[in-house]
Amino acid sequence: MTHVDKFGVGNVVAFALEYLKGRPLHCSYDIDAVDPTEAPATGTVVRGGLTFREAHFIAEELGACGQLGSMDLVEVNPMLLRGNSDASRQTAELGAALIASCMGSSII
Repeated sequence: MTHVDKFGVGNVVAFALEYLKGRPLHCSYDIDAVDPTEAPATGTVVRGGLTFREAHFIAEELGACGQLGSMDLVEVNPMLLRGNSDASRQTAELGAALIASCMGSSII
């Protein structure tokens, strides 16, 4: 997050994709990288994570780069918030939307 704060998410993604240019990519997207206001149903809840838009921007850029061959989404755990179905649903829906963004969908 230090690099995202310092350079902006767009530049950080551009730097990474330039470094990895021409290589096939696998994305392992940890939902706990997203701020818990957006993804509360995860095992490692830490404030100050990616915003909803930043999380999607990363996924959208990976989908658009033409190098993404596979991905997985980890750390989604709705069972942690059994008493709060809205928060569990919110996290699961965000996870599904991030997968869709990696596959070419855009939220804008």
